[in-house]
Amino acid sequence: MTIRSEPEQRPKIAIIGAGPGGLTLARLLHLANIPFTIFESDKSREARRVTGGVLDLHPQSGQRAIREAGLWGIYQQHASYDAEALIITDHHNQVFYNTNGASRGRPEIDRPVLRDILLDSIPERHVRWAHRLQRVDLDGTLHFPHGTETGFDLVVGADGAWSKVRPTLGFIPPFYSGVVCLELRISRPSEVDPAMDRMLGPGSYLAYGGDDDMALHTQRQGDGSLRTYALLRRPESWLRDCGVVDLADREAVTALLRREYAHWHPDLTRLISRCNEPVVNRPLYMLPVGHRWPHRSHLTLLGDAAHLMTPFAGEGVNTAMCDALSLARAIIHHYYYSSTLDEEVRAYEEELAARATRVQQVTWEELLGMFEPNAGQRLAERYDDLVAAG
Repeated sequence: MTIRSEPEQRPKIAIIGAGPGGLTLARLLHLANIPFTIFESDKSREARRVTGGVLDLHPQSGQRAIREAGLWGIYQQHASYDAEALIITDHHNQVFYNTNGASRGRPEIDRPVLRDILLDSIPERHVRWAHRLQRVDLDGTLHFPHGTETGFDLVVGADGAWSKVRPTLGFIPPFYSGVVCLELRISRPSEVDPAMDRMLGPGSYLAYGGDDDMALHTQRQGDGSLRTYALLRRPESWLRDCGVVDLADREAVTALLRREYAHWHPDLTRLISRCNEPVVNRPLYMLPVGHRWPHRSHLTLLGDAAHLMTPFAGEGVNTAMCDALSLARAIIHHYYYSSTLDEEVRAYEEELAARATRVQQVTWEELLGMFEPNAGQRLAERYDDLVAAG
């Protein structure tokens, strides 16, 4: 390997999207003194302050990226080992698994907190807020409502499920996974229902139905509030078909869910009836397992833009941050060694495809498994092995 005595002009990188993957890439490039600009559609960093649940960063992916970004210390200050607690039950609330406070080495962190850590680690001037990308040309020209941006050696689509970069590389849109996801939040749960609050504990509480194609996943947030995801295998039009046309009508939504979950244990259905915040509809979409795109100079993808999957293996953010680590290494390698940026990006895409396909397959199998009879018991029996493998 030949090291350049005088590195060529530093490549200019455009990163579309200020999620965990895009921000991790930005931080790693900043450490290597490689110019980058993030274009983010949000109006400001405060725009998603209450959006997103807790994240479980895995040692060999998300945590590794945090370490290489030099942020392990501050991450440790904000991550919660108590939130690792996990209880798995069936719809009768029979407990099959309880960590009882044992640590798995995978502390939880709120998504907005992780975003703040990453944003604080890069200069503010590198982030362009209120820049909603409309499209990108093959030469890397970026089109925004107010004009265009040019002059980038590489445009990285880190812009999530509905990426505006992905269509330029070959349009395969996400498809509906078959799972409706309704997010129900309970603020001040210790006041609203102390018994329920104690039952749930400090971490996650996962309850699975029998043959009813339903589940309830609850996460404790950093501020003590609860976020429950009502997961139902139903048609994409299910809410509308049931007469729910306005999600702002919380009573109508929760009434529908109470009917659907009427045969579940009352301690679990209280997670629905105690909802005291707006309901959010999050139907789950995915890209085909093994999805790839034709390599094009000047453009590439990472994270959900590259391999959108459902959340049932807990791998989405971890894989995105692992992508960022791989791509940063490729760009830095180009800068310091005798290789072209195009060669490095092509190699990155091959590595990403192999890694993402494995994770997508596991995620798809987890989706199918969570709606099988005895899903809770089956998950409990193999959960420790899943953690050890991840």
